[in-house]
Amino acid sequence: MYTFDGDNLLIIMDNGTTEIDAQILYSDWKEWQLLSDNSKYYEAFRTIGGDSLTPTVEAGDYYFLRNDYGWRIRPYEGDHELTINGNLYGNDTTLPIFTPTVGSYQVLIKQQLSSLTQTVTDAGMAAAILDEADGIEVGLTMRQALRLILAATAGKVSGGGTSTISIRNPVADSKNRIVATVDSNGNRTAIVYDVTD
Repeated sequence: MYTFDGDNLLIIMDNGTTEIDAQILYSDWKEWQLLSDNSKYYEAFRTIGGDSLTPTVEAGDYYFLRNDYGWRIRPYEGDHELTINGNLYGNDTTLPIFTPTVGSYQVLIKQQLSSLTQTVTDAGMAAAILDEADGIEVGLTMRQALRLILAATAGKVSGGGTSTISIRNPVADSKNRIVATVDSNGNRTAIVYDVTD
């Protein structure tokens, strides 16, 4: 796909390479750097991303070619269009990140930048879904609704034959999740819920 030339600070696209991904390019450079004595060369990239912005949201990934150290990307020798996918920029915005082919070829370079500048962590995604206000019914998050559903289907019931039926939270059995007032036919006339932890 490409070759890292540390002596000349070049990333040279292999013949026929018309598309590269910034994240994969960065990962491949990291692997290349570990081979032999390649760590003697200036670093080709720096990256930012993955930093927590909130407990559930992380900054998206950005890759910066160290063009300030002299690194450049050279397209393969031939007329073509080269597409760069992902957030790849030059570390020095006043310097180019691409260098021309050796021969006289027409190369159109297209960058497909990601509009994703933030990512939600797996735990954050789960919390966002489970705790979205009015996620199931007005006044109930999905987490709260699931607590009621689980109690109603699997919790202990007490008070049968009386005017007050209590349904416990299953497993922990530490609180009444649902307390229903019923009439002589067992129809619910009032309900009190406890959806807290």
